[in-house]
Amino acid sequence: MKHVLLVGPTGTGKSMNSESLMQSLDIKIFSNMTMTFSAQTDVNSAQDMMQAKLARRKFGVLGPEGMKKMCIFVDDLNMPKKEE
Repeated sequence: MKHVLLVGPTGTGKSMNSESLMQSLDIKIFSNMTMTFSAQTDVNSAQDMMQAKLARRKFGVLGPEGMKKMCIFVDDLNMPKKEE
């Protein structure tokens, strides 16, 4: 598992390059998901977005379809509103 964080000024193509990389992954090995956060994103909607793309493997265990690996791209990570 590898975690990658891209940082840089607005308009430098971070999202565009990441999406291009995600589309180039082998679909036989990887499932991919893009999550775009905004100022209105809360923890429940983020969880719902993730669970919608995952399959139930057994009680309480979710994962990608088949034996694939999941690659998740989270765009604008700093945007979600603060939980109260």
